[in-house]
Amino acid sequence: MRDRVHGNGFSYDVRIGFHEYERHIRQRIVIDWEAETTWREAAKADRPRGIVDYYEANLKIGKMIEAKEYRLIEAVAEEVAHLLVSEFPVDRVRVKVTKAPFDMPNVGSVAVECWRSREDFPS
Repeated sequence: MRDRVHGNGFSYDVRIGFHEYERHIRQRIVIDWEAETTWREAAKADRPRGIVDYYEANLKIGKMIEAKEYRLIEAVAEEVAHLLVSEFPVDRVRVKVTKAPFDMPNVGSVAVECWRSREDFPS
């Protein structure tokens, strides 16, 4: 049986938008992720070895996406998934990226979600 780790509500202000005018301002996106891993040994020993460090995940995700400009939230999801499976002891991740489009006041939010594994990102 696999263990899971969840990160919910990781919020960042990024330059993102399908249309050029959207990328002129930073917009808030929210990232939720779920990672399949094995943390039983760390839990039994009550030691943080071999687990996902949420603080480090937050820093690395923020540094990566806040430095770039994106057209698609799909691209953000793909890059975050790649970062999580390559930088942390996880086998598979689910990444959901949500954005509230400022140019569509009648829409609460739009979101994309992907599942990726280490095998999806060959070295």
